[in-house]
Amino acid sequence: MAGGSRTGFPVLFTTGHLHFHPPTVLRHLAALTFGASLMAGPIELPGMREDPGTLLLWDHLLTLKTGGGYKNNALLAAFTPQDTPLIVGGLEFFLTRIPVDGHAVTLFFSGDERRYAQPVHINDTQPDAEHEQTLLSQASYKYQGTTWVPGISLTHLHAEQVFDATELANAPGSVRAEGDALILHPSLRYKLPAVLFFEAGYPVNWQHFKSPVSSYTEFGPKLIAGLQYRAQSSIELSFQYTDRPFDSRRQTDALGQPLYDTLLTTYDTRYEIAWKHTWNAPHKFQTTLRGFHLQRVENGLGFSDYQRIGASVGARFELGNWAFRGQARWSTYTFALQIVSVFDPVPRTREDMDFDTRIEYRWTPRFRTYAEYVHEEQRSNVAADRYRSNTWQGGVELDF
Repeated sequence: MAGGSRTGFPVLFTTGHLHFHPPTVLRHLAALTFGASLMAGPIELPGMREDPGTLLLWDHLLTLKTGGGYKNNALLAAFTPQDTPLIVGGLEFFLTRIPVDGHAVTLFFSGDERRYAQPVHINDTQPDAEHEQTLLSQASYKYQGTTWVPGISLTHLHAEQVFDATELANAPGSVRAEGDALILHPSLRYKLPAVLFFEAGYPVNWQHFKSPVSSYTEFGPKLIAGLQYRAQSSIELSFQYTDRPFDSRRQTDALGQPLYDTLLTTYDTRYEIAWKHTWNAPHKFQTTLRGFHLQRVENGLGFSDYQRIGASVGARFELGNWAFRGQARWSTYTFALQIVSVFDPVPRTREDMDFDTRIEYRWTPRFRTYAEYVHEEQRSNVAADRYRSNTWQGGVELDF
């Protein structure tokens, strides 16, 4: 079993706001982060090579990575944080077809493993946590027509980690879990003669979790209107409506107690605005700003209902052999019915914040070293909701 991001696992699997660690995977998906949907669309690839040389119809990149680090709250515990050194390793593989005839194909795989040099004790009924693992693969296709751009992507993700289970269980707090997601996302983009475009998609997301978390399915339309005012620079407005029927989670009463002979379904309505700008060519300095509002209602008495607003800012900067990436995210919840407890009947509050940054130095076109830092924090008037974690990591990466 695993330790990992308390907020990352379920949110990565949804078709909404991306929030996933470890950042070694995150940085390759950052173009769709934290507001846009990774799992609702194909992965946006970085440049494949420093020196492309002869143009190839098919191009590929294999990256091997290893390193180490330290985490001061491996299980993101609210009461008894446990620290451990980390041993990290993984690989990433890209294969892409250049759309010289309009047909663009991309295959991607990423595998990351963090071993705990010091196993972390959960409780007397569960084995100690020894690692966290993520395996992500995606195949996508687009036809780059002059006006209409149809596309489809299929994504699979397996993860073993710790995450906040409020949205998938009946009580606040984090749990250890293992699960898989399979996401199918067809889309159709219409490009106007000017710089405007419209896109419609219908992502379907099947998620299977081992006990104690309930599995579910997600589906619903997503609409985007955008302005591509220059290369790698755009403003987008999006709307998404998502049904999430759970396989086994029950509806609850006003105090969160399960109601027998019921099954829970939630309905999300999400609005988002995103601005991505490249300040100088060729893509040496980029910034991304996002803001969103989400309203969730359920088919029961309203215990799961809430409104959530959030924002994120990200930046990427390159200077010679140096590269910097950073991102900060914040969101807050307004719960309709939930209270702290029957002994303290005040409305429950929750605020999520996290920050990650990466600095790397490229010694040769194929070899680089890096250092990363991740801070995760959740504030709440419910004790089981609160946590703070810091992760430091460094290592080497080699491209083939």
